[in-house]
Amino acid sequence: MWPRFGIKIGNSTLCIAYVRSDGKVDVIANKQGDRVSQACLLWDGVSEIECGLTAKQKMATRPKQAVAHSFQLLQPKEELSADKIASALKDIPCDYDEQEAVFKMEHTVPSEKEDQDDKVVTKELTAFQVTVELLRAELELARQYYNNAEHSPIAVLSIPSYYPAQAYYLLSDAAKSAGFQVAQIIAEPTAAVLGYNIGEEPEAGRKHVLTIKCGGLYSQFALYAVQNGLYIELATFGPFAIGGRQFTEALVQFICEEFKRKYKLDPHESRRSLAKIRTAAANCKHILTTLPSTQLYIDSLMDGVDFNVQMSRARFESLIQPVINNFIAQLSECVERAQKEQPQVTGIDEIVLLGATMQIPKLQAALAARYPNAKLHNCYSADEVVAIGCARQALYLLDPLEQQLQKADDCVLTEDDLYIWHGDDESKAKLVLGKGSLLPAKIKVTLPQSGEGDAQSSTPAFKLRTGDSEILANLPDNTTPSDEGLFQLEVEVDWKDKDGVIEPLVRLRCM
Repeated sequence: MWPRFGIKIGNSTLCIAYVRSDGKVDVIANKQGDRVSQACLLWDGVSEIECGLTAKQKMATRPKQAVAHSFQLLQPKEELSADKIASALKDIPCDYDEQEAVFKMEHTVPSEKEDQDDKVVTKELTAFQVTVELLRAELELARQYYNNAEHSPIAVLSIPSYYPAQAYYLLSDAAKSAGFQVAQIIAEPTAAVLGYNIGEEPEAGRKHVLTIKCGGLYSQFALYAVQNGLYIELATFGPFAIGGRQFTEALVQFICEEFKRKYKLDPHESRRSLAKIRTAAANCKHILTTLPSTQLYIDSLMDGVDFNVQMSRARFESLIQPVINNFIAQLSECVERAQKEQPQVTGIDEIVLLGATMQIPKLQAALAARYPNAKLHNCYSADEVVAIGCARQALYLLDPLEQQLQKADDCVLTEDDLYIWHGDDESKAKLVLGKGSLLPAKIKVTLPQSGEGDAQSSTPAFKLRTGDSEILANLPDNTTPSDEGLFQLEVEVDWKDKDGVIEPLVRLRCM
């Protein structure tokens, strides 16, 4: 049933793409002509709810009636720790009831009589209900190309890979409530790799692809091995609290300091002034990703005083340089850790960018300098590539009504991390396979010889642990370590189906 749709929903933006029967994929522009919509809504105080750009524009003056950055709370209540909620509340404009897990939007109705107090009316929405409202706005865009009243449009959605499994079903239910037929939900990094058709050429060979996401609030990195259309997730890192808000905040601080220096007024004393500055700074940041300079003008910033300054890209880049340095350092640390855990990864062949913040030219230049031998994929907008990848995934669904929601279909994945060590010294344990790795798998491991207990016996004993289970494994008597006291092992991990229960199989071989 065509067309089919791909939807990316995040904390800051939404994007929807469609694929026609001829296989062409394109992003759908909203009413304002933008290909990416703002993930925020605003209640008018009566019955109407606005979504997108108009809601964001009014949010600066009516923050108590607006909800933004809500997608981070679309998780089971037991997964929302106090730290997660506290971090989320920094970016949510309206009030949030932690006990009831609802957003509380307030609207003040002026009293008709002078001797009466103003009336305050409230509206409560859960993160699930907010997601439904946002997806309904995307459904209106989809209806431009699909107006079949009998069937819901078929869609593939994305979700951050660090979200728990239950969140997949919450997102699926929200999309169904909005009016979509959910065919599949896949991880954002996987969708981004799909967007560029990486690894689909049979002669291409095995490639190691690094996906780098920097969205509005968080950043995340994922490493894939790609060959013949099979994507194997080797490692994921994040989320890290480095996102577009850090880049925007650098510009906010500059504006505050300039305004205070010129007019002896401190915008930090007014919440409304800060809201205006953040809106102007975010707009300026996006303009400078494509233009060399722009005029930064804020009407009646504080006490009726306007603010006007010419902002060049060079000045903006100097302001955000510390944030870029922090980002690159975090990325380098994660890649080095992945290469230690996956010795077969000798280098990065290709890099895929996703997230609106990754469109900053200075950030892309820093990545190119850090990984000069990797091919940098940036021909698609980093904020659209996930939706494009989801739409392309819809091409491969033969029967979308019978698809599973999991990010892996017809695959067996490890349920827990698998570690191995020699003797009794568990402190030298090596990670063989991470949770969620594809089976079967064959991994080469170098283990140090234990200095106590089993190491002195004629048969070297190895222990493996996954979850709460521990296995003792012995190799033949002639197995000896190298002169450096190291064992070179090949660990083969497979599985068998025993009466409908998946059981792991582990085989060791000395190299």
